[in-house]
Amino acid sequence: MKDEKKALRISILINIIVAMIKLVGGVIWNTFALTIDGIYTLSDLVTDVIAILGIKVGRKRANKNHPYGYGRVFYVIELFMGLIAFFIGVFVIILSFSISYKRPSIYVVFFILIAVFLKLGSASHLLKTGKKKSSDLLIASGYESKLEAYSSLGLIIIIILSQFIPKIDMIGGILIALLLIFQSFRTIRHNILLLIGVTYDDLKVRDKIKKVVDKYRVIDIVDVSIIKDGPYYQLTLTFKAKRDLKVKSLLRVQNKIKKELKAKNVGFKFIEFHLT
Repeated sequence: MKDEKKALRISILINIIVAMIKLVGGVIWNTFALTIDGIYTLSDLVTDVIAILGIKVGRKRANKNHPYGYGRVFYVIELFMGLIAFFIGVFVIILSFSISYKRPSIYVVFFILIAVFLKLGSASHLLKTGKKKSSDLLIASGYESKLEAYSSLGLIIIIILSQFIPKIDMIGGILIALLLIFQSFRTIRHNILLLIGVTYDDLKVRDKIKKVVDKYRVIDIVDVSIIKDGPYYQLTLTFKAKRDLKVKSLLRVQNKIKKELKAKNVGFKFIEFHLT
């Protein structure tokens, strides 16, 4: 959890710097598209702050009222992040039609390149830490940062074309807003599906489960169900037990299997057994 928070704090710091570069640069050098890209960065900053809160809540232990923990709070937060991005995108498109456009300064390209460099570094760090820690929030934030960096690169073309036709600056701002809306739809759809409950299937993970269970030779797996809950997995094993197996021995075997599966560092936190 410390690594995740550290990665997000670095991302927040970079987003603050990048947002200031874009917003100040956009206002000083008369480019609407860069100003909107700065707002895009601010939305990324907000999502990182929300993500830190999500990590804190999502890691809370299971209790009587929440027997499977708080892992799904991650999906609620990401859904909220998607809704914020959608409304920002709509607001930007409406705003773009009420501005008087002037030719932007070509020197702003230098500042855009600095912003791109910082965002790509932040995205790389978020994705690396997210994959290492199996954190959907960090991975989502990393891809969002990478997408923003690439969209900022496209701004260079907009700035160059705006030297000849200033109103192209408006088109650049609208394109960034549409990109933000598109990304928000993907985020909203993905997290609604996860909240409904999507099963997770991986042959390598199933093989690990089978190897652990087969060691004891007293139960046979009938079905394996894995559901992702934020950073953790719910595992339900449906099995058949040997006829002469006593209840006390069965419970002992189940506890040993639970301990071994949790020690595999796959992410299993909630394991249930269903006897057929």
